[in-house]
Amino acid sequence: MKEVLALIKKKKREFAQLKLFQYLQDQSIDPKQRLAWAPCLAPFAMGFGQLNKYDLRKEPTNNPIQKLINKHTYEDDHHWIWFLEDIEKLGLNQSMNFSDSMKFYFGEETYKTRQVCHQIALYTFSAEPIVVLAAIEAIEATGNVALARTAQVAQELEQITKQSYRYFGQHHFCVETGHTTGTNDVEQLIERIQLTDEQTTEAFAVVEKVFEVFTEAVNEMMEYAEKHPIEE
Repeated sequence: MKEVLALIKKKKREFAQLKLFQYLQDQSIDPKQRLAWAPCLAPFAMGFGQLNKYDLRKEPTNNPIQKLINKHTYEDDHHWIWFLEDIEKLGLNQSMNFSDSMKFYFGEETYKTRQVCHQIALYTFSAEPIVVLAAIEAIEATGNVALARTAQVAQELEQITKQSYRYFGQHHFCVETGHTTGTNDVEQLIERIQLTDEQTTEAFAVVEKVFEVFTEAVNEMMEYAEKHPIEE
């Protein structure tokens, strides 16, 4: 599994260079503006709980890797609650009728973000647990990058608004370790797993796919932020 983890580290470094993450660190921009894309995250934030609960989690199981995955899904299946809290605190829960909210949720501006959970579910649905674990490690790597940046912005906002932000702030960043949770020394445990050549090929493919869909979603959110100043 060491080769798979090495690929994830490489892709994580590349992912961290995306324009949105540079934008989030630009303190010359109003911190609220730097999070203006937050509503676009809704398809992922809401869908991620479903992905963990209904796609990645498979119970009962006697497979030790699947047991590890199952434990992890119980950590990640409820973060959407924090997301909705923060949308309210950010003043982004503006009045919108049901039809308009559905047009936005299923519109072109959130198309790539809607694909994230869908594509991951497709790639992992019939995969071996070890391949699913590789996907989760890749997901956690992208989350670690994104939350490290949003936590900095949230900290600035907290000084202004005197409110805490559980999803975009330090709380979520501390929960997301960058690795699968559920056991001590999990990184060392995963490194010791031996893969067949076929499993390695499949794990490489799913890692590439995870970073691809997240990259497209992040670029979509950056485009939204540029087109929607908070003054509007």
